[in-house]
Amino acid sequence: MDWLLILCSLVHIFLCPFTKVEESFNLQAIHDILYHRTVIQEYDHLEFPGVVPRTFLGPIAVSFVSAPFVALFRALEIPKDASLYLVRCALGAIVLWPLIKLRKRIQEMLGQGTSNWFVFITVSQFHFLFYLSRPLPNTMALPLVLLAYYYWLGQQHGKFIACSAAAILIFRGELAILLGLILLGELLTRRLSLVKTVIFAVPSGLIWLSLTVLVDSFFWQRLLWPEGEVLWFNVVLNKSGDWGTSPFLWYFYSAIPRAMGTSLVLVPVGMFLERRVLPLTLPPLFFVLAYSFLPHKELRFIVYALPLLNVAAAAACSRLWENRTKGKWRTLLALVAIGHLVANLVLTSFLLMVSRANYPGGEALSLLHKMESYESNVTVHIDVLAAQTGISRFGQLHDNWMYDKTENLKAGSPELRMFNYLIAEAKSKHAYNLRPYSDTHDIVAHIEGFSHIRSSYNHFPPIRIKTKPCLFILKNKYPPEEPDFSFTLRKHPVDTLEEQATPLAADVEVPDFESTNYSETEGLLPDNSTEIPVLIQNVVAGLFMEHGRPKV
Repeated sequence: MDWLLILCSLVHIFLCPFTKVEESFNLQAIHDILYHRTVIQEYDHLEFPGVVPRTFLGPIAVSFVSAPFVALFRALEIPKDASLYLVRCALGAIVLWPLIKLRKRIQEMLGQGTSNWFVFITVSQFHFLFYLSRPLPNTMALPLVLLAYYYWLGQQHGKFIACSAAAILIFRGELAILLGLILLGELLTRRLSLVKTVIFAVPSGLIWLSLTVLVDSFFWQRLLWPEGEVLWFNVVLNKSGDWGTSPFLWYFYSAIPRAMGTSLVLVPVGMFLERRVLPLTLPPLFFVLAYSFLPHKELRFIVYALPLLNVAAAAACSRLWENRTKGKWRTLLALVAIGHLVANLVLTSFLLMVSRANYPGGEALSLLHKMESYESNVTVHIDVLAAQTGISRFGQLHDNWMYDKTENLKAGSPELRMFNYLIAEAKSKHAYNLRPYSDTHDIVAHIEGFSHIRSSYNHFPPIRIKTKPCLFILKNKYPPEEPDFSFTLRKHPVDTLEEQATPLAADVEVPDFESTNYSETEGLLPDNSTEIPVLIQNVVAGLFMEHGRPKV
């Protein structure tokens, strides 16, 4: 059954390859680790640090897995944007591995039937597999959470605590609620003693905390604990609400129903029919309840709860299916179990089509590369919307092109007239911000993005996805012969060092571990004026360098 999980994950990757602003840090970090290695001054996060410093340990792990394939693609001269698929496949594989282990544990505990239904339900739903390969901070933590579940259900408490400590201290501090509730249950039922908890937790905490401080201080060029700053920002300063707030029960009436689809109604049925799933479902439900006190809410924040809730739904389906021959009513209930998967698949297909229209920036840059010869020395300005909806360094294909994302430039300003091409946000070709270019630029293309959903019973299917123009590609008819780009954040193409820094080879040593919603803003602005201790910098550099050269 595992092949179904792999196949459906690949469908999500290839139908929606581009990423959004929430995924920007991790994706750009993966690119920079692969292509710039320890040339930190070339890294994207030093130009665009965001409000939050995030850990590099997740990007390092993904880079390590994908590096041999990226190197092969480069040797075959395959365009760099293909590496985006490789990176997302690598991340998907990292998450699928513990998910498959969890499925096998479920099979040991609840039987083959529940295990199979767990797979059917998971692949029929949209959000879990959609997020599974996306370089979100939550996805980076997900493999460790799934491993923690696996070891918890197997009563391997030492490994459970080690995985939990890594997930909490490195990636997502709020997981202390979810995994802490599980640990509390083990203590209350006396399956784990307090003494053993301390023996397991203290070394794990010190090791993971030291690792993240050591590695991330090197990459951020200052002494810091990234997730500690995030917790300070969200919990102490309570500033996450600056990026939007939702009602207290939003997770229960909006997020979970969308994520689980019709499987949600089977969760209480499973808890009633199969009492063994009750301890599995209570921790995620209480976690969601506790997390609801934070005003800023997003579905991805509770993605860790979905697998355990799906176990309850799978147990219900398994029981209904096993009893299908015991009467007409039970046959009907078994058909309901089958039918709910069909309903989920219809919803998933619809959401996947909506998502495909949500990345106009990536589509715009890809189209521009097809329109313009790679041999030309082209300069492109990318505006905010384009940068937030699919454009990443993996999409910047040509070393001799200049891709600039300087913000706060006035439409029609002398600075913007320096570029050969502009990728600009506008609702139509007559928009006010395009008027200054009417005499100097040609509109060579426009890209449409998701607008709204329209229902009409006169058509089949009755629900249709409507798009609207959102980005325009403008070509400068009179580019200056000697343009002045002194105002830009980056004076040179982003990949000028690519010829000097090939992607990491498979045996590179790395640390041993493992809506548009602008939510990747959960920390403090990095203080670049604070210098990292020289000892830390030298130690971390030694992980990647040998006698002044990259280890390969």
